[in-house]
Amino acid sequence: MRRSFTGPLLMIVIGAIFLWRTIHPETPIFDMMAQYWPLVLIAWGCIRLIEVLIWHREGVRSSFSGGEVLLIVLMCVVGSGIWTAKEHGFGPRFVVGGLDWWGQQFDYSVSATAPAAGMKRIVFENSRGSIKVVGGDGKDVTINGHKMIRAYSRNDADRSNGNTPVEIVPQGDRLLVRTNQDRVPNNQRIDDDLEITVPKGMAVESRGYSGDHDISDLDGDVEINSNRADVRLARLGGNVRLDVGHSSLVRATDVKGRLDLQGRGNDVELENIEGQVTISGDFSGTQDFKNLAKPLHFEGTRSTDLTVQAVPGRINMTLGEFDAKDVVGPVRLITRSRDIRVDQYTNSIELETQRGDIELNPAKAPLGAIDARSGAGKVELLIPEKATFSLEATAEHGDAVNDYGAPITKEEGSRSAVLRGKVGEGPTIKLNSQRGWVSVRKEGNMPSEVVPNGPKSKPRRPEVRNM
Repeated sequence: MRRSFTGPLLMIVIGAIFLWRTIHPETPIFDMMAQYWPLVLIAWGCIRLIEVLIWHREGVRSSFSGGEVLLIVLMCVVGSGIWTAKEHGFGPRFVVGGLDWWGQQFDYSVSATAPAAGMKRIVFENSRGSIKVVGGDGKDVTINGHKMIRAYSRNDADRSNGNTPVEIVPQGDRLLVRTNQDRVPNNQRIDDDLEITVPKGMAVESRGYSGDHDISDLDGDVEINSNRADVRLARLGGNVRLDVGHSSLVRATDVKGRLDLQGRGNDVELENIEGQVTISGDFSGTQDFKNLAKPLHFEGTRSTDLTVQAVPGRINMTLGEFDAKDVVGPVRLITRSRDIRVDQYTNSIELETQRGDIELNPAKAPLGAIDARSGAGKVELLIPEKATFSLEATAEHGDAVNDYGAPITKEEGSRSAVLRGKVGEGPTIKLNSQRGWVSVRKEGNMPSEVVPNGPKSKPRRPEVRNM
């Protein structure tokens, strides 16, 4: 049995990483290891697969040894531990003086005050730590909070505390709040959690690496740029711009200006936004939108493009579903794999999903143009009474159900079915399911009990024909 060369190759890779860190001490090796450690397992598996194929051709038997299995388990445990440490905001960093592990945490109080007369903007430079800003009726900026320093000894922490005062520095018509965290040695860790009261008319700008933001009761604009942050905004009179590398939650309520959000994260909750809303990035959780007065444009990195003119009601979107009620069109949604349901909408609508069902229930007549397409799934439409339209509904590999009645007619092919009809002079309705079925029903009519193959012993929808 031949020996694998993955072990020596793995040692070369690890040695190269440590060598690079020695030559370039500023490289965030810990963060990279926490994020990309599974790539080592993937590379290892690819190499072993190539070896097995080559040895099998040569008639040599190969299998995983007990040592390799143990090493894989150890790598999974260590990699998961490093990732968990990074998610909680701490972890080992390799420094010249040795290996910095956890150390001990020391806490210090923080306070500062400065007059804000004539100042229009307050800017925060806080690399690590949370920020809570509240607008008030006073004319001063007041900062309270606490500082956490992780170090090996109290003397080291005291020295770092003295070197990192929270400063409020006037710069023209703005105030700069500086935490001076860059003065801490590499083998220490510092966080400043700040609570700030500012005059209501000031704008807020924050730049940092990680830390949550909670901002409320302001009339000025808000701009946040952070690699990692949860954001909560409430009762804001200006525009909002957010650029967040990763977030578990972005929540904004009662915003009078426009809102621009980009980055990646999980949940997004927006309610009572008077200005236009633009979202771009990768948000994999639940997106919940309520009472948006102006257009919403959501452009996701996972092949999702949504445009709505207004949302008086609600839109709830997850990775597998899109559910909207009481929205104003034109509505356009292009997505890869979602079940789509839209109720009580007005004006035109365009929907496309590669995999998923589509259910449409427009508001009262008159109808707008409809174009709904599903690659694999059903497409159902409920038509309001007295609506005028021109219909073409096609099931390319499936069946079609006419619960509307005359003048809609059904045409059947060997594997397809088409519904066609025209009522008055109205907009064009196009429904298409490549693999599934289409159904059209008039408001007030009950769904028919259609059984394509067999007697009407049990009400059910038509089955998709096999290819």
